[in-house]
Amino acid sequence: MVADERDLQDSGYYYLSPTICKDIVIKAGVGCVYTPKAVKKMRTHIFRLKEDIERLIPAFRFIDRKIIYYYSSELAECLVEAADVGKGVDIAIGFPKILVFKVN
Repeated sequence: MVADERDLQDSGYYYLSPTICKDIVIKAGVGCVYTPKAVKKMRTHIFRLKEDIERLIPAFRFIDRKIIYYYSSELAECLVEAADVGKGVDIAIGFPKILVFKVN
């Protein structure tokens, strides 16, 4: 997948605090679910929580839906892990890899 200029209009770095990660996970209804099931369920809820995620990560408004879908498993895994251990998530948006997620 290749990003064009529109996809990188609002590139940069975002940090989701532990509180925000927990809120997203709880809103998705995966707060007390076994981790592999939680990641799977969280992935399906990423598009249902689109408005909340775009509010927290404005660049997601400009990234093609297919690209977000491609990275949704990684995002879901990081959100669930961060909420579980009480840490935040670093999100880097840019080139050469469009989205990079890291629990911090």
